[in-house]
Amino acid sequence: MTAACSGPGGVELGKDWKGSTTFAVAKVDGLVTVVGINPDKARAESLAVVPQQSDDTDAVSPHIVELADGRWILTVPRKSDKPDRRYQVNRKDHALDGMTGDERLRRILPGKTLVAEVAGLPDTTSSGKTAASSVLVKDPSDWTTKRELKIPGTIGLAASDPASDTVCLAADTKVYVADLTHGTVTPVPSPNGVDINNLACSGGHPVIVGSPTSGHSSTLKTTVTRTPAATTVSVNGGRADAVAATGSSIVIAASTGSDTELLELDATTGKELHRARVKGVASALGLTPTPAGWLVYTEKTVTRVNLTTGATKEFDLPGTLLNS
Repeated sequence: MTAACSGPGGVELGKDWKGSTTFAVAKVDGLVTVVGINPDKARAESLAVVPQQSDDTDAVSPHIVELADGRWILTVPRKSDKPDRRYQVNRKDHALDGMTGDERLRRILPGKTLVAEVAGLPDTTSSGKTAASSVLVKDPSDWTTKRELKIPGTIGLAASDPASDTVCLAADTKVYVADLTHGTVTPVPSPNGVDINNLACSGGHPVIVGSPTSGHSSTLKTTVTRTPAATTVSVNGGRADAVAATGSSIVIAASTGSDTELLELDATTGKELHRARVKGVASALGLTPTPAGWLVYTEKTVTRVNLTTGATKEFDLPGTLLNS
């Protein structure tokens, strides 16, 4: 066990900075807190309380993301059109280092050498004078803006792969691939007969996940259709709450009522490789791969899943998970 101490607001802070290989954001004792997760030990503990400011807003959740170089960046939205407040997780000094920035309500998508900052609402117009959402392409070494891209409509889903400088975006009912290096935006043909509700991006290749518009099944099954432009996964008999693409495979967390099924599919053939049931998880809020197994998040817990053996291990979060 690691020792704990009392932090701001009485939040009990742990000390497992070294063993925490991934981070999340949770509301602990009323305070926004960075939570370190040690998959090997199946343990989650508060590590740092985010400084509170009078212009913080609860309307939009904070967002934490790992860049390709291993840095973790936390974004905290603010009221009254003020720019987001940002911090870098400082593992060495066990602290959150403030960063300068002038962007508002933007979600960071990490690429290989660049990052995309995606607007949450339409903030510009397209060449056809219709509403569009901007994507700022930035160099994460100094956070300078390299270019601005425009995506028609409202971006509802966004995904990236730190191994590629191409990101995948879904706006309204259409999917786009944005090349951050060259500044091109390419629309992807919309899949027929599928209502899109999730998106992953494997090396710049979109993985579109949704439910069939007709012919619903009483048992959970998937159909994978791969084209040069995109891979579509139709999930029937369950609700796809989260998806991750690893290159050779696609992993989906699908709710089947009071439980969640974790499925691993071959990305090329669609063949089901592994399946594990996570009992008592009606809705997965996140899905993270680690060497110790897949992590499935709910508001209050994390479950480590070994897809090969089907073994699961649930452990508590120190507070309520925020949609990060």
